[in-house]
Amino acid sequence: MIMEFKDYKHRLFSILLGENHHDGFLDFIAQLSNQGQSKKEIYHLFLDFHREIQVDSKTKNNEDAYDRLNDFMDGFTA
Repeated sequence: MIMEFKDYKHRLFSILLGENHHDGFLDFIAQLSNQGQSKKEIYHLFLDFHREIQVDSKTKNNEDAYDRLNDFMDGFTA
């Protein structure tokens, strides 16, 4: 099943800008995995999100949000 970024955009932004982004992302990934999404598909969703935070008005100048997502994605691929 192909995931469309637009279907998850609001949820991803809520998690990233929320209190505990790390646990939020882990819970979100667990839900996607339980729905049958592969690690590769989930990672591609996060790559789309990574591109989006660089141009979205809420986050394009927010270096902390960018760093939080980068750190999480580094851990996800390890």
